[in-house]
Amino acid sequence: MKEALFNDILTKPINYTTSKWVLERIPFIFNDDLDLYINWKERLSKLIGVDSRAIVITGSSSVGYSLNPVKNFKQFSATSDIDVAIISDHYFDIAWHFLRNIGTKYHRLKQKEKNAIDDHRTRLIYYGTIATDKIVHLLPFGTIWLEAMVEMMTVEPTLDKSINFRIYKDFESLKSYQNISVGLAKDQLLMQQ
Repeated sequence: MKEALFNDILTKPINYTTSKWVLERIPFIFNDDLDLYINWKERLSKLIGVDSRAIVITGSSSVGYSLNPVKNFKQFSATSDIDVAIISDHYFDIAWHFLRNIGTKYHRLKQKEKNAIDDHRTRLIYYGTIATDKIVHLLPFGTIWLEAMVEMMTVEPTLDKSINFRIYKDFESLKSYQNISVGLAKDQLLMQQ
């Protein structure tokens, strides 16, 4: 599988590789079990109020290997977390509004929360994404989403695995952001040749 992934990264257009290996597949963690994948997404859908078609597993739990250049194509393992893309203009706007209007509350936050908010202001919002991993508890819908994460940690195949949600404004934002990882992976592979 790794050889096929590397071949596609090196020889196919980035958009194609992103679609094939990240967005339009049964994620690696579901071991080709479409029923399990659909049931998992339907369960999460009911918990957070987002259509199941707008829920996409990304990262190493989708591909089987990390595309993050820092992780050097690390294989998905028992300790890997689960990255879940939530495509929702509604939740994106609520989160964006909250971050934009945080005001003086910002000064009472922990440093890692401030850093996360600063990263949104300078980079992530530009790409149409809200990385909730460090700030979900601050967001207006945070309690519901945290409860959903905890519940999804009680079912296979995400049993006892850390789950991170990332909100994307639309599908174009999701694909563009994932294309960045595939492009960086391609650069890394080309440097190794």
